Amino acid sequence: MKNQFHAETAKLSLVGKHSHAINFSQSKDDNQDIEYIAARLPAVLQTSLELDDVIGLFHKEINKILPYDSLHYQHQGVHCDISTANRSHHSCNYRLEMNNVWLGELTLTRRTKFSDTDLQLLENLLCKLIYPVRNCLLFRQAQNAALEDKLTGLNNRAAFDTCLKREIDLAHRQHRPMSLIVLDIDNFKIINDAHGHSSGDSALQLLAKSITETMRGSDIAFRYGGEEFSLILSNTDSKSAHLLAERLRLAAFSLVCSDGKLNYGFSISLGVAQLNCGEQGSSLFDRADHALYQAKKSGRNVTFCAPTLTSNDN
Repeated sequence: MKNQFHAETAKLSLVGKHSHAINFSQSKDDNQDIEYIAARLPAVLQTSLELDDVIGLFHKEINKILPYDSLHYQHQGVHCDISTANRSHHSCNYRLEMNNVWLGELTLTRRTKFSDTDLQLLENLLCKLIYPVRNCLLFRQAQNAALEDKLTGLNNRAAFDTCLKREIDLAHRQHRPMSLIVLDIDNFKIINDAHGHSSGDSALQLLAKSITETMRGSDIAFRYGGEEFSLILSNTDSKSAHLLAERLRLAAFSLVCSDGKLNYGFSISLGVAQLNCGEQGSSLFDRADHALYQAKKSGRNVTFCAPTLTSNDN
């Protein structure tokens, strides 16, 4: 069956097949527990703006008054997929919306069917979840906007600093290789002077698109600043990083730009460095940046790799 439930401007759509009502009377103590949890739930859910935390708190609280085996929340738009346990046979599924804005999908499962009484209780509780979820999504959207380069759509310098530290810590813990590519457009000032700054912006946008289309799914690209870009390559040694850098270089060299009257192209130079044992981010970036300088010095439109220390060198 399919039911519609409205809470102010929020909408819950119940989808799937469920049993007919299995009415049962609740004791006075049960009602007191439900009223207590329902009353305190909004305050509990407002203690965090992290979506994972809010869904976890909701699960912890409602499981005290509504028995079920697993809770699943999914929002593909923000790459969020939360599961508390494996799915059971019977389920109820809610699609959450507010003012026609998609807020995700929530599913509860258990081994026995959900009664209409269960569903009514859940819908009342979901009314208290919608606004905290909306606030979490707005907060996440603001965070993402703060870490995005507006011109190219890539991650920005602030995102690079955070991500580099995280990936280096992970590489050291797992004893896996990690590499960094730093690149920029050769003679970028000439493009701006000859074709105008709007053409320079177009060149940066085209290069960013080319980088995104050429890099691997596990790679993370950033506009570091100006005409300089960087890529963090997890689980990648310098040899594999050099191969990717060459693909990036050739892809960029094939780009055709236009200022409305003339077509023009450009080249890029790239520096590659593999993370050394115990090395930190500033050192890794300096080595990649120095390799980029060497590529410029050797004539541009080339890739240069920084030396990597072996265990015997330490």
